[in-house]
Amino acid sequence: MRRFLLLLSTLILSVSLLSASADSPRFALVLSGGGAKGLAHIPVLEELDRRGIVPDMVLGTSMGAIVGGFYASGYSGEELERIVLNNDLMAYFLHLNAVRESSVISSPFTGYDTNLLTVEFGSTGFGSSSGLIDDQYINGFIRRHLSKVLNVKDFDNLPISYRAIGADITNNRMVIFSSGSLFDAIRASMSLPVVFAPVLLEDGSYIMDGGLENNLPCDIARDLGADIVLAVDVNDATHIYGDLRNDMSTLSGTFSQFSDYLTEPNTAANYSEADWVIIPNTLGFSALSFGSAEEIIAAGREAVEANMSVFDELEERLGDKRMNSKTSYRDIPAPLIESVTADDTIPQSSLGKLKDFEGQTMSYYTILSFEEELDEIRRHEGLQSVTYEIEGGSIHVTGTRFPSLSGSVSLGLTGGIGLRWNGENSLMFVYTPKFTLSGDLSLTDRLDLTYGVRINEGITIDGGISYPFLRDAFLYAVLGIQYGQLSYKSIPGTRDYMFGNDLGLYFKGGIGYQPVNPLRFDLILAVEYTYLAKAMDGSVLRLRNAVYPYVGLSAVYDDYDESDSVADGFELTFLGEFGGDFPDDTISYDLELEFYGCYGPTDIFKFFFEGAVAVIRRPDVLSDNYIVTKLGETASDYAYLMGGIRLPLPFSTYVDAGIFFEVYGGSYDDISRGRDLIPFAYFNRDTLDFDVGGYVGAGITTAFGRVGAGLYISATPRISFMIGIV
Repeated sequence: MRRFLLLLSTLILSVSLLSASADSPRFALVLSGGGAKGLAHIPVLEELDRRGIVPDMVLGTSMGAIVGGFYASGYSGEELERIVLNNDLMAYFLHLNAVRESSVISSPFTGYDTNLLTVEFGSTGFGSSSGLIDDQYINGFIRRHLSKVLNVKDFDNLPISYRAIGADITNNRMVIFSSGSLFDAIRASMSLPVVFAPVLLEDGSYIMDGGLENNLPCDIARDLGADIVLAVDVNDATHIYGDLRNDMSTLSGTFSQFSDYLTEPNTAANYSEADWVIIPNTLGFSALSFGSAEEIIAAGREAVEANMSVFDELEERLGDKRMNSKTSYRDIPAPLIESVTADDTIPQSSLGKLKDFEGQTMSYYTILSFEEELDEIRRHEGLQSVTYEIEGGSIHVTGTRFPSLSGSVSLGLTGGIGLRWNGENSLMFVYTPKFTLSGDLSLTDRLDLTYGVRINEGITIDGGISYPFLRDAFLYAVLGIQYGQLSYKSIPGTRDYMFGNDLGLYFKGGIGYQPVNPLRFDLILAVEYTYLAKAMDGSVLRLRNAVYPYVGLSAVYDDYDESDSVADGFELTFLGEFGGDFPDDTISYDLELEFYGCYGPTDIFKFFFEGAVAVIRRPDVLSDNYIVTKLGETASDYAYLMGGIRLPLPFSTYVDAGIFFEVYGGSYDDISRGRDLIPFAYFNRDTLDFDVGGYVGAGITTAFGRVGAGLYISATPRISFMIGIV
């Protein structure tokens, strides 16, 4: 079968080359797989461009199929380098699989973090996807940049003839993609086992990473009629063992070594089929080192400089043939979107939005907007993925549902520990960690059950349901129980510990509305009941029963990426609650606003700013009836503002420096005797205070959030030093 496919491919290629003279040598460029190390291919392409050498065919496997596919579609090596360095490949290639959820922004009244770990499950097995990585992002990256040529079905009709290698794991055979869907060919060739889901072809076969069969397809190039073969192996198949093996002290290094173990035999065997093999020194990088793109490209450039004689000899052997012209991707006209159709997983209301793209051209920005709309559909409809195929001028959208009774369990941790000095003789230890264990279970296609445990101000257990309706709205209901809240007198490090045996119940219902991806509004109806027992020191609190019904309104805007130290963005949270305090029969309210922003002219210099305003008049027996200032004071009225500069450093680290101002008021002895509903009503020497000072901090941005340390020194003087996770 393999020989038949090769013969057929050879005949097709021969037809496309009839215009070439019989004695004109055919030059093939072969690019190996290797994950992130495959970015070292780019300088080779740049050197060919510099010399005006255009291959007759490009063959690639895995990352070589991606780089080669872009090059064969008309991109120059320089354009490819610019694309790589201007995009966050780490986010595209290492984005964990999507978890079924109703919103990308957590509801403000859930209070659960998921930054440590998320594990998915389904009725059909462990994990709700056949790959660990969510391919929605890398799929979009490929489609956006190749939108002009995705309707090309014969790969010999690309600016350079192209072949991608895949492994058919259902029939144990090698697949050579020479026609059909260009996207499927590239995507299938890079489907690392377990990491990415395999690609399902129309004949029912599942295709995975071509490196399993042929990681350096020089023999395929010869079978297709190549007289000259230049190969680039970014793995160095002859030196992946012994002292030069990958560092297996890390998970990524072990993964790379395992990948090399699978691909080395077929790679080394093909060295003899090439006229030259260029081997960039990628030692120290792994298949997952997408955060080191610039350094890997530099390694490829060093390999090119060390092999200039190879390019000189290639130039000499090609002679005038090297002056072949190549159509630039920029000059290819973008096809027109004539129609948009969808399967039955996409509701008619959403299909109407997609049909608005009919009549537009398939340019980069049109496809980007189209995919953003698909991501909105996936989020709102609770789908595992939403993808599409291009056939001529038609786009057909397909959605994939999560398996029945699929769900997830997540762990989260925020907050930190530190020391505070209040200007007197007391040095206080402070801890503010919040640990959460939460989960999600789909009861039906649209109805979700949520549940969780939170350890922070006592131990909280709750469960609820969420249901999306209309296009951008969600219904919620949460019922919870809390044991052992901190009393209003107790805040770690600033008061004596008085952790009471209190018991609370609460119910919260809400309507969430998300008109655009970073913005969400919530209307909340809730009631809280607290039974107050004696505190641990034996004292009796003023009330033994408290009921607090209220209505709340919140807004969340978040387009800031906490995992990127050079990212620009802004996040804001507003919460307003209005209710009654029984049996005191008084009006209560809570207004809180927090914001944070980071912007800058370059990636090496940023301005950041943050602030908060709070006015709290909740029942004094509840744990969240106060705000804690940056310097550890408790207050019912609080305003804070800070601004400064950020210097991003290598390895996602950063240093901050700034100045801050805060004003706060309302002692709890005063509040316990009666309430004044006017904000900042305690504006006098005894109950109002303000402070100014300086701040220095440092940290690292990770997938878990910002991990850092900060030191506040005020003019009072007071000092606060905290280490934790934001």
